[in-house]
Amino acid sequence: MVNKMVNIIRQELTPRQRDILRAIESFILEHGYGPTIRWLGNFFRIPSPSAVFKHVASLERKGYLRREGGELRLAGSPSALEAHVRVPLAGLVPAGSPREAFEMSREAVDVPDWMIGRRRGNVFCIRVQGKSMIDAFIDDGDHVLLERTNTVASGEMIVGRLDDGTVTLKRLRRENGRTILVPENPAYQPFEVENLLVLGRVIGILRKY
Repeated sequence: MVNKMVNIIRQELTPRQRDILRAIESFILEHGYGPTIRWLGNFFRIPSPSAVFKHVASLERKGYLRREGGELRLAGSPSALEAHVRVPLAGLVPAGSPREAFEMSREAVDVPDWMIGRRRGNVFCIRVQGKSMIDAFIDDGDHVLLERTNTVASGEMIVGRLDDGTVTLKRLRRENGRTILVPENPAYQPFEVENLLVLGRVIGILRKY
């Protein structure tokens, strides 16, 4: 299986764009160069090359892809697929009901260097348990990459510790002086918190296919 990193700090993708990005990543990892518009059209059974081109152009505009010599490449440095950084795995964090703090781990995960950039030394990873963030493309078992910070903007996804010591992964909303943690799954309800300690801001997900 191959690890694939999707930077969700950039603009979030439609389901079709997400599928096309995954196909392009897999193709590049297998062949060492990007697929053609025709290949993508055949793979997804999209008869119109212009329709495929629009999806690819959106991925370029949103910062996921770039072109090099006319070929599609993953955004980042030319060696983005080869250069990796070892990031500590802090443990298990629920995307559901809050629970006790991290189950500490001595493990580490390999993350593409271009995803870390200047944040090196200030990034950690957690493994997600639960499906409350599924509509933000964060599923049960995913590894989520976080930047250590206690300063985040309303609307960002965070891992936070509540005043009872439990931790959770949610989207942060600030409204009229209130702090609300919002799931990305209609089966779960937002809830207000008073004393929230932000442990990290979500900057990407790492998933195995």
